Amino acid sequence: MQYLVLEAVEAGEAPEEIAELLDLEPHDVYAVIRLLEERGLLKRRTTLFGERYVLTETGRRQLEEWRRRVLERAEEAARLRREGRGHEAQSLIDQLLPALPVLAVLGVLSFALWKLLASRLPVGEDK
Repeated sequence: MQYLVLEAVEAGEAPEEIAELLDLEPHDVYAVIRLLEERGLLKRRTTLFGERYVLTETGRRQLEEWRRRVLERAEEAARLRREGRGHEAQSLIDQLLPALPVLAVLGVLSFALWKLLASRLPVGEDK
């Protein structure tokens, strides 16, 4: 969830919008934001449009690291699938699936990653 909150903040979403996007109560999003602030990943900034949160330099580095991990997991799933290890590949993909709609709405999901994951979905297959 921290990853998705960082992605949403980077996309310019306000905490209330993040709560709606993630189907959470606003107080839960604020709790995650406080944790991210304490870790030095976010800071509050007052703008003409009200209070917003922005990523710190540490937050940007952490977000890039998390993005790299997501991509590596997807690439590992593709490799496992090519090797005929479909169940292992599907297990990795299943970990990523809940985040895909949110990342797509935020516009941060690369088309390449979406195509890779979507092409690996079990359409009509039994697990």
